[in-house]
Amino acid sequence: MISLDVRSLEIAARDARGLAMDAVTACKSGHLGLPLGATEIGAVLFGEALSVYPDDPKWLNRDRFVLSAGHGSMFLYGWLHLAGFKIDLEDLKKFRSLHSITPGHPEFRETPGVEATTGPLGQGVANGVGYAIAGKMAEAHFNTPQHCIFDHHVVVLAGDGCIQEGIAQEASALAG
Repeated sequence: MISLDVRSLEIAARDARGLAMDAVTACKSGHLGLPLGATEIGAVLFGEALSVYPDDPKWLNRDRFVLSAGHGSMFLYGWLHLAGFKIDLEDLKKFRSLHSITPGHPEFRETPGVEATTGPLGQGVANGVGYAIAGKMAEAHFNTPQHCIFDHHVVVLAGDGCIQEGIAQEASALAG
């Protein structure tokens, strides 16, 4: 059971909303619905639930968070910044700018902490299923009764548009 410091999470959620509003306003484009509406989800995930290490974003046993609804990317960038990943305020000010590490949709290998490139709706659901299958395979291969090497989790934030796409339905069928 997670013990939440509700006041700290409320403050972090307020800050994340402000970052999203400032970034989208500055670039005069972007989607605010997800960053504003799912802020408390981000507060719990990045404040308490996810096991991630911003100083070592490629740690093998980290939890994976995939934002399937990639058009809401300021949600992810704001939380990665607040969680301590190498995304500073200047990077957030360059949101949706050419050659920035905060493009309009999350891009794997471009932004520290981004686990998957997402753009087409539903793609992140399929990525999440693949990551979960890979994790279970690693557990089966490397874990022993004496040593738990892999026990990470995969969390996907997907909207209704993501779930309606065939790729998400097919990946869900594969997942069981």
